[in-house]
Amino acid sequence: MKQSTKLKNQYFEWLFKEQNFQDLGQNLIRIDTPFLDNQFDNIVLYVEVLSNDRIIITDDGWTLSNLEDKGIYFNSQNKTNLAALENIISHLGIDRRHHELYIETDLSKFPIVKQRMLQAIMQVNDLIVLHKNVRRNIFFEEVADLLTKKEVLFVNKPSYAGKEGITIQFDFSIPTQKNENLIRTIRNGNDLNRAKLLTMDTQLLRYTKTSAEYIAIFDDIHYPIKNLKTVQSVFNENSASKIIALPFSSAIEDQTILSNKVS
Repeated sequence: MKQSTKLKNQYFEWLFKEQNFQDLGQNLIRIDTPFLDNQFDNIVLYVEVLSNDRIIITDDGWTLSNLEDKGIYFNSQNKTNLAALENIISHLGIDRRHHELYIETDLSKFPIVKQRMLQAIMQVNDLIVLHKNVRRNIFFEEVADLLTKKEVLFVNKPSYAGKEGITIQFDFSIPTQKNENLIRTIRNGNDLNRAKLLTMDTQLLRYTKTSAEYIAIFDDIHYPIKNLKTVQSVFNENSASKIIALPFSSAIEDQTILSNKVS
């Protein structure tokens, strides 16, 4: 076998193993890719199946929302940023609707269009360099530092197999004698899409992590939450599991929160 063939086979074997497709509804599919964004999270795509063998591939607004969370805006008041964005998506044939990046195409063109979409998302993520005051420590690191300071035993980036073998990753796992607390950090608590994504993940794990309790930690210090009750309602209405909405400021002030002791 030629060396080039070996490399190609190894690449496609890795891509097949690390990429997950999940039906969210009759005509909606979620794709978890092995490629990372600027927060080192896996890039997620969604495919909406239309009539006449047409599909829409979208990032559901995550890419631009994440950049805006970091202070990078794309509007008429930020013409340099907007020009850089439009240059990327126009060259790759990507459309934009508010925050959402998407492509409508024929089903037969899905493989190549999906790769174009991934390429666009990764290039847009690189626009993080436009931010003059990028914070040195991402929120994940700040939470890790707090847990270490509190002398809490925890695991970084644990992954678990959920329904149909789909792998779900959390930021931290804190064991207690009673159960396991699985933690997801969310920078901007006003972005309810992040909360809804967490509820979806807990549903996928409800048969494999029966004793787990979930905690969503929000960076309310840099992104004040407008209505915490609304966020908690999203958790209560969309998941059968217990999910606690926890502002980071509360975790700092209350030493009993986030510990290995049973509350």
